[in-house]
Amino acid sequence: MVLNFSETTRFYCYCDSVDMRKGIHSLYSLVKTKSELNALSGDAYIFISASRKSVKVIRWHNEGFILYHKKLELGLFTLPRQNNNDSFFELETNSFNSLLCSIKHKSIGSELKRNILLTL
Repeated sequence: MVLNFSETTRFYCYCDSVDMRKGIHSLYSLVKTKSELNALSGDAYIFISASRKSVKVIRWHNEGFILYHKKLELGLFTLPRQNNNDSFFELETNSFNSLLCSIKHKSIGSELKRNILLTL
């Protein structure tokens, strides 16, 4: 996945599952009301669906928000481990990359590709 984050970008994962119908303004509102983090800092805020099939990431860039959304057709995202009771917890850059890449598939290899092609 190609994402344009700087080396100084910090990543914060929301602890609860999120309804993926939420858009930028609703996700921004979660950051603003559930934490003391500054959503306009350029840091990335990660939200995971209850089904673990979707991840949304918002961040402020120059004059507006960017929304990244990855939805899996097959498999589930592996949830990061939480070490505190806050609404958000910080992820290291490599943990963020692992979150997006460490997908647990119910099927493997050519069967996965065939199933995806059948859905398109």
